[in-house]
Amino acid sequence: MNSYLPFTLFNELRDINRGFDRQASDGERAAQWQPAVDICENEGGFLLVMDVPGIAPDAVDITVHNGVLTVQGERKTDAQTTKNSIKERWQGQFIRRFSLPEGVEADEIAAKIEHGVLALNIPKSTVDEPRKITVQ
Repeated sequence: MNSYLPFTLFNELRDINRGFDRQASDGERAAQWQPAVDICENEGGFLLVMDVPGIAPDAVDITVHNGVLTVQGERKTDAQTTKNSIKERWQGQFIRRFSLPEGVEADEIAAKIEHGVLALNIPKSTVDEPRKITVQ
């Protein structure tokens, strides 16, 4: 029996992101970063958790279109760049795209940011079990 691994698509997802990155200029690519993501499946659906420290909820845009979940936003720092500055924290725009597996309720996706972590609950649809129909 094959086990369905919905986020084996993760490799494809990276390809989706790379394809869009290729369209960006070198300067735009340097300004972009990708927050780390964990994805797990439970009985009711999927949980996608993304690190977005220092980003306000209104600075994150989440859309679903044609089976692709897109999370994008921007982290701005108010630290001034001076002659003796060291900058290790990523800043600027980010975008992550994920192919949604069949059988999810895209209209029911819920998002919440708490302590710098974005959690997306992606519920599975309630699919009827196959039933046998008697021919008369």
